[in-house]
Amino acid sequence: MKFSRHIAIIGLSAALSSFAYAEQKTPEVITFLQQQGVEVVDTFKTDAGVTGYAVTINGRALSVYLTPDNKHAMIGNLIDAQGNDLGAEAIQRLITGPANDKAWQRLADSNWVADGKDTAPRIIYTFTDPNCPYCHKLREAAAAEIAAGTVQLRHIMVGIIRQDSPSQAANILGAANPAQTLLQHHTMLGKGGIKQDQKAIKNGNAAVNANTQMLQELGYSATPTSFYKDENGEVVSVQGLPRPEALNKMLGK
Repeated sequence: MKFSRHIAIIGLSAALSSFAYAEQKTPEVITFLQQQGVEVVDTFKTDAGVTGYAVTINGRALSVYLTPDNKHAMIGNLIDAQGNDLGAEAIQRLITGPANDKAWQRLADSNWVADGKDTAPRIIYTFTDPNCPYCHKLREAAAAEIAAGTVQLRHIMVGIIRQDSPSQAANILGAANPAQTLLQHHTMLGKGGIKQDQKAIKNGNAAVNANTQMLQELGYSATPTSFYKDENGEVVSVQGLPRPEALNKMLGK
């Protein structure tokens, strides 16, 4: 799956930066971008000698770079010889970080299924569709840490992949024992999952709808989408199944 940075909650970071940014004279090319719907959160310096702008476009966080003549702008990533994204830290600090911090509380208050010990030091909220093969692979990758008690996955069940995804998700959330039901579903995924219980589906429908709406409001559209806190306590979001290095970081290895 492709990785992307989608941010829907931008009001807080924009408000914190608006006063400082307003004092600066805006180049015409940046004004043009704003007229096209680009929202500028703040500026940042780069080692390349060009000024960067942390912006959002249709809820997506991006970097814009102003050329030294102040007449041209480049939209996208600016990298150095080592492949480092010169705008990544600024985007995280100015947009992604504040948005994820706000999202973390929403995730905690949502309808999720605990997978692992409550005493686990690392909590990972992950949007899970019952029919998502990458969600299943993420669970398999985290199995050792879950068994060791170092990680707890909190599955926020949604239904977006197949026509029967909403009912399957509701079947899990509305069960008498959602955690056990989810594990049974993972075990039987190759056979179509667990048998559906109409009473459980009725009980879980509203929660699944609320979870799916929250996923969309946060600016994401695919599963798994996961949130965790890194070693500095900053909330990090990852869409899709992470590559091995990023996965190890997520699991605290």
